[in-house]
Amino acid sequence: MTMSSRPLAGPGRFQWNAGAWFGSSLGSSAWMIVISCFLVFYDQRKLALVPAVGFAIVLFASLLLWARRDRIYPFPAMMGLLGLLAIAIPLVWITVSLNGSPEALAVMNWPSSIWPTVLVCTIAPALMVWFLVLERSARRTASR
Repeated sequence: MTMSSRPLAGPGRFQWNAGAWFGSSLGSSAWMIVISCFLVFYDQRKLALVPAVGFAIVLFASLLLWARRDRIYPFPAMMGLLGLLAIAIPLVWITVSLNGSPEALAVMNWPSSIWPTVLVCTIAPALMVWFLVLERSARRTASR
């Protein structure tokens, strides 16, 4: 990015902010690397690729969107990243739940109940809805 290009300012509540952007993208996906390390330690290298690749995809998408912040508004970028997380997080979680060895799952203190899985699968879509409400309310307030 050159010095002359500036990030697009969003019309609502969401604006480009390095700390918030990378904190949220790393914070929402760092657990995947930890899970991957546990699986490698318990000799499940093929399964460990799933969370490692999930983490890499989320991180790559985050970096790509950040690099294009002079062409992409912050709210659609955040929705895109959350949409990716809405797919990646349940995919990694369910894959590890179904294929992880009992020893690895026990050491990771992996929940056996269905309710944590339901929560994991709904958190990103719920955040998308909540952020949409926040963005729309900020736009209505600004237009008054």
